[in-house]
Amino acid sequence: MLGNKHCPLHIQKLSPSDIPQLQFAGRATYEPYYPHLWKPGGLDWYMEHCFGTEVLQRELADPNIDYMLAYSGSKAEDLIGLLKLVLKKPAPGGWCTNALYLEKIYLMPAFFGKGIGQELIGYVLERARALGRTAVWLQVMKTGPRHVYEKMGFETIGEAPIDFELLKEEERGLWVMGRRLA
Repeated sequence: MLGNKHCPLHIQKLSPSDIPQLQFAGRATYEPYYPHLWKPGGLDWYMEHCFGTEVLQRELADPNIDYMLAYSGSKAEDLIGLLKLVLKKPAPGGWCTNALYLEKIYLMPAFFGKGIGQELIGYVLERARALGRTAVWLQVMKTGPRHVYEKMGFETIGEAPIDFELLKEEERGLWVMGRRLA
């Protein structure tokens, strides 16, 4: 168990039978907080693109992809956030070929600024070490909280575009960030 005495953290790895739970978590951690990034219809498109039933069935059947939910207790109301890991995916530009890709880390806003994101990143780093990876990488929107990842030892290793037609043009840039594991 992760967390502290005020907010113990329970991580649940999801399986195909957990699709409704994952869809709820995806919407609850994303929809209310990021609609400003999208042109009309874009938010609905993105939710289907990431959390549609067929997409999740395919991804949850892939042994290289793990979805996990973090809870502060045992009920749905205790949802802290969600993680999507690609267990082995080379970082762009040849920075590292034996890397774990942290594709998604979404938190409920009640947990912003409380160190929970750092604990989840710590969990991801330990998971990567246990899998024998030599680095973890992620992408963060250029308008996003790059400084949070820098505090966790990530460095900017490149840039990438987001090619989603319904995403507002000013939101289409990404920083690629990585952290080597000792």
